[in-house]
Parts: sequence; C-alpha cells; structure tokens
Amino acid sequence: MGLLIRWSWCWGAWGWWWGLVMGAARWGLGAGRTEGVPQPQPLLSLLPALSMKETFLVLSLHNKLRSKVQPPAANMQKLEWDEELGRLAGARAASCLQGPAPPPAPQLGWSEALLPVGTGGFGAVLEGWFAEGRRYDYGTGRCARNATCHHYTQLVWATAGRLGCGRHLCPGGHGPNEAFACAYSPGGNWEVSGTPVLPYKQGPWCSLCTAGLSGCFKSWDHSGGLCEMPRNPCRMSCRNNGRLDMSSCQCTCPQGYTGRYCQVRCSRQCLHGKFRKEECSCLCDVGYGGAECGSESVLQGGSRDLQAGTPGAGLWLLQRGHWQRDPPSACIPSEDSVPLPHL
Repeated sequence: MGLLIRWSWCWGAWGWWWGLVMGAARWGLGAGRTEGVPQPQPLLSLLPALSMKETFLVLSLHNKLRSKVQPPAANMQKLEWDEELGRLAGARAASCLQGPAPPPAPQLGWSEALLPVGTGGFGAVLEGWFAEGRRYDYGTGRCARNATCHHYTQLVWATAGRLGCGRHLCPGGHGPNEAFACAYSPGGNWEVSGTPVLPYKQGPWCSLCTAGLSGCFKSWDHSGGLCEMPRNPCRMSCRNNGRLDMSSCQCTCPQGYTGRYCQVRCSRQCLHGKFRKEECSCLCDVGYGGAECGSESVLQGGSRDLQAGTPGAGLWLLQRGHWQRDPPSACIPSEDSVPLPHL
C-alpha cells in the first residue's frame, strides 16, 4: 500500500508538471502569455535549445571540473552530450522548476538553479555547484551541517556518462529570473541503508577505468584524467576480430587469419604437408602443391629418393616454385639421391 501511494503521488506530480509544460506549449504560456490574452514580453520568450557553442562550453566545463576533484578520482568517466537529455532539461527549465523533477528518477539525476538574470549564466551556475565540494567530507560521504552538497556530488558522480542541460527565462517578483537544469544519466546521490554512497573511487587518475573505457582523457593543461573510450591514433582497424596494438599500430590476428589487417584467411588444412603458423600457409610434401597441398606436382626428368632413415636426409618441400629440403641444415644428399629438377 505504501508503495502504491508513493507511486500515485509521483505520477500525480509528474502529470501536473507535464500538463503545465504541454499547456504552455499549446497556449503560448511559455512565451509570457496568459490564456486568451496575448501579453508579449520578449524577455520571457521560450528559449531554443542550447546552441552548439553553449553545448560545447557546458560540456567542457563539466569535464574540466570533474578533472579537478580532490582527492583524485580513479574511475571518473568523461561526460558526453545527449540530445534527448538536453530536450528533457529544456522542458524542465521551461516549467521554471515548478514541482518535482520529472521521472524517470531512478535513471536520471537532476541539478537545478533559479537565479536573477545577469548573474553569470551557466558558467557561474556550474562553478557554484562545484564550490559546494568545499563543504563535502569525502571520508564520511556527508556534507557539513546546514550546508548543501547534492549538486556537487551529482556533478562529480563517476559513473554518469551522459549529460543534457537547458535554460529558460522566467518571471520573478523583482525582475526576470533564469532557470537552469541539467540531467545526468545514470543519476547519482545514492544511499544504501541510510549511508551515502561515495561519488567516485579515490586513487590515481584513470587507474580504475573499465575495459570499455580504457582511454584516459586529459584537459589541455594535462591535469586530472577521465575514463573514456580509447582513441585510435593509428587510423586503422583490424578485421575478423583482430586486436590492434596502438603502440606499434599492428594487428594481432586470431588463429586462421593473417595480413596487415587480418584480412587474409589461412588455409583450413594441409592435405599433404604441414601448416606454418607464422606465414599462415602450407608447406607441402614433395610432389604436392596448391594452397592446401591437395594437387600433385609432376616432376620431369628423373626420380627422387627420400631416405627418411638416412642420417641427414630431409623432406623436400615446394616453396615459391623451388624444391627445398626442410630443415635445410639437415639436408645431406644420400648416394642414391637424384637431384630434383627446377620447376
């Protein structure tokens, strides 16, 4: 019953918020109008989504601040911009932050601010959220008494990988305000049995990055470090599940493939010969040729005598159009041997 009541309350709050946003969009209330009575107010017009420049600045500042946490973070991920989260954050800001943040709360984390116009924009907002960290005790995972730290802990939540933000001009009793909202996925600020979960793991930068985020992004001044998908300085890729060694820019091919890009499929079997792994090819017995040593080669002008029991005798192999013994160091002709002709 308690769960049902809580869910009903959340859904009711969400329905109220969504109705407000949709009503504003339909009747122009987000543009500073009341229903049926046009009242143009340019300052209160609905702002479009953040421009590309604003998006870059907001994202860059987020990652810069995440690279400055103390103590250092061993598993801090680099944030990437998400357009869908940007639209959600824009809709949230358009509500002038009225009511609770929209669901799905378990998947998203929210940080919001409502400030008078002209107080510095998103840069000042993010710096203010990060400054809350001065009142945060990493050792206990708690904020100082009568202080707020949840914006800071969400901003530096290590496993958050996607970000979207929005802003909107809103009416105020003493002049227009500007609403700022940022959505993070996955969200942070977790608690387990009433104990706060630390926002990141302490340690040398990038020392606990996961396998999929093994790259280490550093800011222009080479400070900090954020886990990211590894870059490819070689500008090449390996085919057929080959592994690229970025230090040497060479492919390590799986069994059965060779070539610079692992693009050559090896012979599956050597019918009359042996497989040489380093060359990914067959070394055929004397008298046989082809990719799998399946075709007989006719020798003209004589016979051959392979005396396996004779010390020093070797196996004749057809290699690149010439007959050779294998191994060469053991090749001592017997008295009855007949030289093989060149092909």
